[in-house]
Amino acid sequence: MIFSLNIHYIIWILLAVALLLSLVWVVWYARRSRRLLKFIKYDERTRRYLYPEDLPSVSVIVFANDDEKWLNKFLPAIMRQKYPSPFEVIVVDDASVDGTKDLIGDMMVYFDHLKIVTVPGQTRSLSRKKLAIMLGIKASQHDVILTTNANCQVHSERWLMAMMRNFGPGVDVVLGYSHFSHDNDKGLGRTYRIYDEMTSSIQWLLSAIKGKPYRGISDNLAYRKSLFYEHKGFSKSLELKWGDDDIFISEIATARNTRLEMLPASYTTAHYDDLPHAFSTLKSRRDFTSRHVNTRAPMRAQAWMSLLYWLRLAAIVAAIVLAWNNLAVLCAAALILLITWLPMMLTTFRNCYLLKLPLLLFSAPLMTVVRPIVSIAYQAKGLFTRKNNYTTII
Repeated sequence: MIFSLNIHYIIWILLAVALLLSLVWVVWYARRSRRLLKFIKYDERTRRYLYPEDLPSVSVIVFANDDEKWLNKFLPAIMRQKYPSPFEVIVVDDASVDGTKDLIGDMMVYFDHLKIVTVPGQTRSLSRKKLAIMLGIKASQHDVILTTNANCQVHSERWLMAMMRNFGPGVDVVLGYSHFSHDNDKGLGRTYRIYDEMTSSIQWLLSAIKGKPYRGISDNLAYRKSLFYEHKGFSKSLELKWGDDDIFISEIATARNTRLEMLPASYTTAHYDDLPHAFSTLKSRRDFTSRHVNTRAPMRAQAWMSLLYWLRLAAIVAAIVLAWNNLAVLCAAALILLITWLPMMLTTFRNCYLLKLPLLLFSAPLMTVVRPIVSIAYQAKGLFTRKNNYTTII
């Protein structure tokens, strides 16, 4: 009798704990979404921007590596930007063996503000991406640099204006937003990739909104050339193949000299023929370089809240196992799940809408459980491929 009574108390204690953890998790998850929404819809609109006649001259550096198809498709939109100040577009060709050089040569006939810089093919002891950017910056004529990649699509003729309007006095870095194109992503794991992209994006976006920028995206990233030289470029992370848009930004970006641009006209979309493979590669790189940024607080917060979510789920499962034939317990467990799942699904739906990602709804609860497991798997994989992230200069 006493044993039965103790089990009864344990069951309801487990449900009470699950309810408390659910409420904490829901509040945390919803507050993040509201802060992002507030910034995009209200805060960003109240900031002071440069007038069109005051916009700076800019050099757009486009990194290309066997990207003839993408350049032919997306480069004209960059060349035809409606921008009142002088701008140039520099395609940095990383020793392409396709028709990239011929394509750019043909385009240069029609666009006098287009030029090409070639990265020597025999240079293998340095980061190819960092070397390409350094060569592009060296060849540039203007003080403001805007980097992107050949496979990136701009969606507005005012993309440059949206990014450059932020370069007022004291602003040296502008973080732009970019996302994957999931149009051809039909394989297993598509939903996870969308959810992971949404979660990762919110992490660094909110950190920038709070005045603690630690990364950007090379698809859409701007900074002053003078700051690049003052910081001696990528010299502090020269032994690493990657980090041109996260380690470097975490070194030069501060709350005072950095702005986040989230006007939809400023967004870019990255296209890949094989998105699952590209996603896996890029995620592995991010997992490695994230260890070298100036703060890991957003990642730690996400990890702790994922643990909390798992503890909540474990408490519910334990209560159900102990009282699987008790209707009151089953109803209470269902109610607790609903309290978490309904706000989570609606918030995830809104986040995807704000970030221009394919909309997720019913899959959100499952993805919240799956993501920590996949992240741990990537970290374990990184232990065996760690040397692939270094150049041969170390």
